[in-house]
Amino acid sequence: MEASVCIDTLFPELAAHQKVEQVALAGIEQIEFWGWRDKDIPALESATREYGVRVSNFSAHRRGSPVMPNEHPTVLADIHEAVDVAASLGCTRLMVLSNELGDGGRVVDSFTELSWEYKRDALCELLRRALELVPDHISLAIEPLNAKIDHPGNFLVSMEQAVDITSRVASPRAAVLADLYHLGVMGEDLIDIVERHTQHIGYVHIADMPGRGEPGTGDTNWDDLLKRLSAAGYTGTVGFEYMPKQPSAVSLRAVQELWKRCVRGRP
Repeated sequence: MEASVCIDTLFPELAAHQKVEQVALAGIEQIEFWGWRDKDIPALESATREYGVRVSNFSAHRRGSPVMPNEHPTVLADIHEAVDVAASLGCTRLMVLSNELGDGGRVVDSFTELSWEYKRDALCELLRRALELVPDHISLAIEPLNAKIDHPGNFLVSMEQAVDITSRVASPRAAVLADLYHLGVMGEDLIDIVERHTQHIGYVHIADMPGRGEPGTGDTNWDDLLKRLSAAGYTGTVGFEYMPKQPSAVSLRAVQELWKRCVRGRP
């Protein structure tokens, strides 16, 4: 397994490309982020090359909702542009949401007039069309979000739903982004997820619970979960996507300490 950190929540005083140096100084070799439009992509590309940091993941779209068919052209246009950005950054995985998010992570439209099955089928169709659009070396990961705290009204909220959708799409380039914070907030059994659904997981997100902070700020046993995830055969990336409760550099040390204990086998 490899570790990555989401830079959007870290070092708020710095531009994205300046954050790369701080991540590298912390000994972490991968970054991810949400949207790309608020970033200086050439500067970010230059910084990742200079510091030997890779981009592991970012949002395939920030406009339009995959669960609404008449918004698919907007979503696919956004994905088309994201592919060009991914090429410049050497990124081979993009994440897909079920609903467009606005300011503060607010779900723009829940489409309550549509049935669950209709929205499921629309999301499946969007994924199929997106996979035809993106190059063969790029994979897509759909991410369930919690609807209890952060994203009320979001359609995709469970691991079972996400596994059902990727199974219907039936492509080796479509997998689930298992955000263990979001799924934990929804009350799911995280041990069951990492042990029973590893073959469906293409990417993992972590933030502590409660509070969505860095490891050690909540009461989740990440040592156990990460060891179980590795033992289950997961060899992908674990992205630390958290809201730091301490100064960013201190929070990165907590990430590194957890990673050394659980993955590298060092105290």
